[in-house]
Amino acid sequence: MAGMKRIIESIRDKILPGLAERGEVRQNGLVLSGGGARAAYQAGVLRFIADEFPTAEFPVLTGVSAGSINAAGLANDETSFNAATSKLVHCWSTIRSEDVFEAPSSLSYLWRAVTGGPDENVGEIVPRHGIVDTAPLRQYLRRILDAPDGNLEGIAENLASERLRALALITTNYATGQTISWIQGHMTKGWERPNRVGVPAQLTVDHIMASTSLPFLFPAIPLGPAFYGDGGIRLAEPLSPAIHLGADRIIAVGTRYGRSRQEADVPATSGYPPAAQIFGILLNAIFLDRIDQDAATLFRYNSLLDLLPRREWGSMRKIKLVLVRPSQDLGRISGEYQADLSGILKLFARGLGSSDTKSPDWLSMILFEPAYTERLIDIGYADARARRDDFNRFFED
Repeated sequence: MAGMKRIIESIRDKILPGLAERGEVRQNGLVLSGGGARAAYQAGVLRFIADEFPTAEFPVLTGVSAGSINAAGLANDETSFNAATSKLVHCWSTIRSEDVFEAPSSLSYLWRAVTGGPDENVGEIVPRHGIVDTAPLRQYLRRILDAPDGNLEGIAENLASERLRALALITTNYATGQTISWIQGHMTKGWERPNRVGVPAQLTVDHIMASTSLPFLFPAIPLGPAFYGDGGIRLAEPLSPAIHLGADRIIAVGTRYGRSRQEADVPATSGYPPAAQIFGILLNAIFLDRIDQDAATLFRYNSLLDLLPRREWGSMRKIKLVLVRPSQDLGRISGEYQADLSGILKLFARGLGSSDTKSPDWLSMILFEPAYTERLIDIGYADARARRDDFNRFFED
């Protein structure tokens, strides 16, 4: 019996990727983008989906940056999608900054951490690895994911039971500049594209740590001989890993508010822009804008296929996409909670002039405080509820 099961699994692993490439297998995919503390918004969206569609399944999961925490949480949970989303909501509604990082206690330490200068107390060089220490995040992830040794054992169990087809966690290789998607699942051959590589791996907490490592702020994480950081740095096509893994029906949850032209024309600052404003624009351009651009490209691609007879599609296939993003400016909301910052980060925010901009986007990425994250969960749930009809069509198909 065990031998027959291995034969069936072997045949399935050889056939299904090819069938998916030809559009003959229907696979739901869930794409979770980054945004630091903004990922709490995703928990609210997922909670609504679990409430409204209790039989929903997402065999293909991908996560980048903080979205990798949510993706790994879903993939590693051996109970149900409903139970997994409940855990995510609980985690994001109770998380605190001390669960994520330990900030330096003084400006002198911050300067030494950035420049690699000597520590006056111990006479040693402080390594230039990051402004904050993320050791608390590693311990937190091991606890909430039930992975005391860092291994995500639930992923293998869900793959064996076929609740899960594949999980990809996306990082950036700081040595080569390539976007590396670490894959665990039935598709084992990976892929290679310009500056984008899919690599089979047994995923661990360290892969999540690497994917969430904001440049300069969080230290890079070693995976093998190289060091890796946030996967959103140059991920030009955030939907592509899920498509490579066979998904042809995707729900993607972003964390960037889509402003109207009228809203965009209203300046967020007056006079010379403070550093916080410039920093926020850079972070949005690097980490949050890409999914909107990729979605627009996908819709044009689908429209082009509609103009061709089905027999001429070849290996191409249409991808159904529901893109959910905030109905409110999460960066602007974060400014209301700036007083919750403490220590060096509070001084850092003041130095960047965060109070001089109406939308301190950078602050929204590190504001791991319940008052803020609970509000984002509520917004995510309400936004998903407003898209009920879109979800109905997605699951009814």
